[in-house]
Amino acid sequence: MSHTYETDSGLVHISPPDVTLLHTVGRRERTRMLEQYVREELGRILGIEPHRVDTTGRPMGCLGIGSISGIELQYRMEAVLGVDLNLQRLLTANSAQELIECLVGQFGPESHLHGAAVPA
Repeated sequence: MSHTYETDSGLVHISPPDVTLLHTVGRRERTRMLEQYVREELGRILGIEPHRVDTTGRPMGCLGIGSISGIELQYRMEAVLGVDLNLQRLLTANSAQELIECLVGQFGPESHLHGAAVPA
């Protein structure tokens, strides 16, 4: 389910993480994989390169993620990752990092300890 989008600087390829691998790697690697994917998806929606996405300093609304783009992001991530993602939580996240941490908690051996949604 990989795809490409265009920015002012050229084409950017989105490479979704391997869901099976997300369940087996350690938390640090899982965070790295999901951060890259979230940056790519946010970059696609915002029309910027993934490395330019501010993951820590701005709430999702301030990044430019509104209800329509939030729904698109929710559906894409749910389809690619096979998880349930709460739209309200996505839209009100204090940062993209908060979204990443929510996703990280849904994978791996410790996911059942956090009351995370079971992957579809």
